[in-house]
Amino acid sequence: MLTSLRLPAAATLVALLSATTARTECSLSPFVFFPDRNDRVRAVAETDAASFCDNSFREGPGYRFTKVSVVQVPRHGLIATLGPNHLAYRALPNFSGQDRYTIRACATVGARKGCSTLIYDVTVR
Repeated sequence: MLTSLRLPAAATLVALLSATTARTECSLSPFVFFPDRNDRVRAVAETDAASFCDNSFREGPGYRFTKVSVVQVPRHGLIATLGPNHLAYRALPNFSGQDRYTIRACATVGARKGCSTLIYDVTVR
């Protein structure tokens, strides 16, 4: 199981979760996903144009990520790879409105394997 939480930038995660941190202002709705079930989930993010929205995917008990990748880039922003299973979204300068990007997170747990599709709907203020 993977979850998403809103946490301060210095938080350390020990469970299998996706965390958002804020440099200035960024919030991400909590969500849960299970790569071994090949599920599709939607997350809602809200940010300002000056913020980075970090998404860190960390393994929990039994899970091993095999690949985390961007499969649809945002039309009005950029995705930066900050490390293994660590991505950040930032809106283009002077953009406000709706944006969307999609991440595919693949993992194994025991003998099961699969990929989750994570769709991020972003509102930039």
